[in-house]
Amino acid sequence: MYCKHRIRILQGLADGIVSENTADVQKVVEWLAGTDVEEALRAVSTLEKEADRIKSALSAAKHALSRCFLD
Repeated sequence: MYCKHRIRILQGLADGIVSENTADVQKVVEWLAGTDVEEALRAVSTLEKEADRIKSALSAAKHALSRCFLD
């Protein structure tokens, strides 16, 4: 099950944690080293960056298309 809060902790991000154990986030990140979870998390991160790049390129292409209609 994908949970944004858990994923943020696995990425080493402590902001948004409401408990007092934010210092333990780094320990959790260390547990991931060499695991299939680390590999899957890296794949998700890579694809999210690619999706952002594609979304930006699509937006630019749509703006270019709309300018063509004005010619």
